[in-house]
Amino acid sequence: MKKQIALVLALFIFLLNTKAQDNTAFEKGTVVATIGYGFPDLYRSTLKVAYNTYKSSTVRGFGPLILKGDYGIYKFNWGHTVGAGIVLGYNSTTIKFDYNHYNNVQGKYIDYTETDIYRTITVGARGSYHFYTKEKFDCYASIGLGFNVNSAVQSTDNPDGANINVSKRSGVYKSFTVGIRYYFTKNFGVYSELGWDMSAPIQGGFALKF
Repeated sequence: MKKQIALVLALFIFLLNTKAQDNTAFEKGTVVATIGYGFPDLYRSTLKVAYNTYKSSTVRGFGPLILKGDYGIYKFNWGHTVGAGIVLGYNSTTIKFDYNHYNNVQGKYIDYTETDIYRTITVGARGSYHFYTKEKFDCYASIGLGFNVNSAVQSTDNPDGANINVSKRSGVYKSFTVGIRYYFTKNFGVYSELGWDMSAPIQGGFALKF
């Protein structure tokens, strides 16, 4: 009798484990798309300090806005899954400040205003290692590598100043993060990552699973 009870319990546990594995949040063949926002932007914070020496300055911006795709490509015997995908990002910072410059025509110093706009478009590849997955939870570590397309626009109301518009491929994109996803339904959830990604140590947003 005891052996029969033990056999039934073992079978029950096996069925539970099998069900849990069949309903894990990420495994081979799973596709997840995320859209998130990073904060604080450390690059923008550095610019605020740098331009603080001007008597009047504002630093504002949008981003980083980060879109990611993650596809399960291999599942180990111990249950962990490796994923691969892409990263697309956008970040924009606008700096407006006043400065004093000598006007040769009027023969005196005059206050002028300059506006600098910096934009970055990021394109990269990404690998992920999912080390803990349940039906609603997905914990993972990821690395990313790619490139940034940076552009800069400078404009001023100073007649002696220069208006510049520069766009070029410059800079290597690198990211190292640890993240977690939680799904409210089978296909929709939220996510958060800590580490370094597009000049932001924290990011969070929404996840859509297919």
